[in-house]
Amino acid sequence: MDPSILQDQTGFRLQVIEALSREPVDYVEPFAFIHRQREAKESFAGGGVLLPLFFQRGQESGEPRPGEYVFLLNKRSKKVLQPGDLCAPGGGIHPFLDSITQKLLKFRLLPGIGGAGLELARRNGKEAYEKILFLLGNALRESWEELRLSPFNVEFLGPLPTYQLTSRRWIIFPLVGRVKHSWRPKLSWEVEKIVPIPLAAFFDPRNYAVYSLEVPEKLVAQGIPSPWEFPCLVHGANGEEEILWGATFQIIQTFFRIVFQFSFPPP
Repeated sequence: MDPSILQDQTGFRLQVIEALSREPVDYVEPFAFIHRQREAKESFAGGGVLLPLFFQRGQESGEPRPGEYVFLLNKRSKKVLQPGDLCAPGGGIHPFLDSITQKLLKFRLLPGIGGAGLELARRNGKEAYEKILFLLGNALRESWEELRLSPFNVEFLGPLPTYQLTSRRWIIFPLVGRVKHSWRPKLSWEVEKIVPIPLAAFFDPRNYAVYSLEVPEKLVAQGIPSPWEFPCLVHGANGEEEILWGATFQIIQTFFRIVFQFSFPPP
């Protein structure tokens, strides 16, 4: 891959839209599965997350270098589960509010979000397109609540395949969006800060490591190994290190496979 594409604001955007449009969308059956589980009174849920891409210009990053694309990830606050972890904004479905946003998107009453990504999503058929709109509305609402990221400041680029958590009964529906302009975030109590990670960092094998967790004896008795180890990316910036692992790491890995045909190196 030519790394200069990450510094091409328009060219990379078009590459992402085209690559995501070729990937089959698997939202219909997982969405129906969650509904069946709820009808059977089983505890199972899911929600959309927005994987935000942003073209960070050199002057915005405070360094004399060309602009480049970054992921804007949340660092979870100490008031939520898994504090300190990095994640994409998103969360549980609100049937009423998210259906309203779905209709606004369907009838193009939220200008700026649409474009090539949304038009190409229609190729997946009516049912899949309806689910994409609903989950995009869900992810945009959560992004507003967590970061005050306006829906009008997001361009939808395309959906990513679903990801089912192993630690809880939850299915993630990831959607890629481009944040068009810098904004003044207002963080909710769930978010400690926003962490920008350059996409170029994922092509450097020196950034990969193993995240090792010591597991309590009661969980070891249930068959979970100790230490419990996961691949991760270690990102250093401003004298601090951030660790990206777990579901968000896996979702971003899928993004790189689809867009670049690139597999993360072993840690």
